[in-house]
Amino acid sequence: MGSSLGLCPGKAPTPSQLFLFFTVGSDVQPGTEMEIIVEETMSARDCLKLMLEKSGLPGDTWHLRKMDWCYEAGEPLCEEDASLKELTICSGDTLLLIEGKLPLPGFLKVPIWWYQPGGPSGHWKSHQDQVDGTPSPSGVWTATSTQGENRTWQPVCPKEK
Repeated sequence: MGSSLGLCPGKAPTPSQLFLFFTVGSDVQPGTEMEIIVEETMSARDCLKLMLEKSGLPGDTWHLRKMDWCYEAGEPLCEEDASLKELTICSGDTLLLIEGKLPLPGFLKVPIWWYQPGGPSGHWKSHQDQVDGTPSPSGVWTATSTQGENRTWQPVCPKEK
């Protein structure tokens, strides 16, 4: 096994800077990663803003996740005011820009599903309540679904102790 060495234009990062890769979404494809050099004292919030600017993404409904050891989206970086160093982000790490705003500290956004038998056809009806204190314009949270439909669940930030 050998090592690869690459030459990049520009100045090398200083000891207080981090060389990070980032990509949009959790489905990382080769060649879609972007690179950025930031100070290790930069907050996660400022790093997110910088990455959004560099990738040309609008809005403020995004959050960062660190890619885990098996190249999947890890836990969200919940402490947006913490520095990258405090969050144990290291040079060479890959961060994922994921759409969706994190809940405020101390609040959880919990989808709740329950099933009720349908009419004579035997179909099941699925209802969902989004328990975050903001009802839909109609005031009702319901959706129809097929039995056994796959759901994607994402972890939320643990409450601070």
